[in-house]
Amino acid sequence: MGDQFAAAPAVEPPDVRPYAMHRRHRPLTGTAGILLFVCMFLPALEGCGTTTVLPLELPPFLPPYLYGLAFASAAHARTQRSVIASVVIMRLLATLVTCAGFVVFLVAPAVGIVELAVGFVLLVAVGGRGYSERRLALTAMIIGAVCTFWFGLWATTAEALIGVYLSLASSVGLLLGGSLWWNETARYPAHRIPAASVMYHRAYEGFVGRAVRAVRRV
Repeated sequence: MGDQFAAAPAVEPPDVRPYAMHRRHRPLTGTAGILLFVCMFLPALEGCGTTTVLPLELPPFLPPYLYGLAFASAAHARTQRSVIASVVIMRLLATLVTCAGFVVFLVAPAVGIVELAVGFVLLVAVGGRGYSERRLALTAMIIGAVCTFWFGLWATTAEALIGVYLSLASSVGLLLGGSLWWNETARYPAHRIPAASVMYHRAYEGFVGRAVRAVRRV
């Protein structure tokens, strides 16, 4: 009798393909992000005499470089958990930009009000609820566009050094990578398995397995 049920059909396992496996934007976005972060340690402007100004010495102006590091990591998010972590980081950075804008506003209102506005736009883009690649892609495009404009202005000055030019190049790359990312999320949405479906498959598989073992014992 046991042999009669030995050939019971196997239960189809739940689909657990990785979240967003294939994304062509990753090399461009990731490289641009890490390059932008490295520029934080490079001389950006000529100072008094022979001294140079490093972005690391100006904390209120660090968010663009921190965004570069964040996107270098977010570009390679392949699981839903890593996407969630990336969105949380973007929300923290958007809050940081807003706070930095307030600090700058107290010293230089004309610049601070612009940074405050950018911070609010970033908060709206990443949202307060939900987690998706499209939020990350939209944030990448906004950061890329803002940084391209910001570093582009500095690149036209006589005091600009290699750090500014590399920051401008990486900002353009981030803008292009974010645009490609946005198009990819529209054309090829990330594969996501509803939790209820996975739980159902696991419960069903466990039930069938127990039933087969019980029959074999008979």
